[in-house]
Amino acid sequence: MNKFIISLCVILLITLCACGTKNVSKENTATSAQPKTQEEQAAADGSSSSNGQTQKEIKIEILPPSGWEPVEGSVLPVQYMKSTSSFMVKKEDFQSKAIDDVVSKAKETFESAFGKITYIGEPESIMIDGNDARKIIFTCEVSNMQMKYEYVYLFAGGSVYAITFGGPSDTFDSLSADYDQILTDIRFKSY
Repeated sequence: MNKFIISLCVILLITLCACGTKNVSKENTATSAQPKTQEEQAAADGSSSSNGQTQKEIKIEILPPSGWEPVEGSVLPVQYMKSTSSFMVKKEDFQSKAIDDVVSKAKETFESAFGKITYIGEPESIMIDGNDARKIIFTCEVSNMQMKYEYVYLFAGGSVYAITFGGPSDTFDSLSADYDQILTDIRFKSY
């Protein structure tokens, strides 16, 4: 029954995050890019989007740590499970040019979608594949279960992407080394 409830929580998270997808290559790359501002990224990419930024097709490349299994039939470009925890990446439809504005809008969405939400610290500035990103960590209640989530937002190819880790609060932190490795290894390749 507990796995059923957790599966429902994952479905809720997918529903919250669901939108268009692209094909994904699940391979690791060893290249690193120089940090890019949003403006530099937009100038390098070359095509325009509805929010004034440029857009390019993105291929997400990742080889997750041991034990993470791809979710068969997922509508998301990247989705893996390990026990009762999930990891996913998807393009978001925020109409903002600034990553901090994206975070503000995302927090509004979380607060209307989740019960008893508690943020852990302030949004953290990090770099993902040479792109400026923000990490948000929070706990909440979903179907009377305590859950913990880590969301990382970044611009890649002129679009906003969310990298999401989620699982039960009591086991979430046991996978923190996996989350760190995924964030270090993930690549957003323009083509």
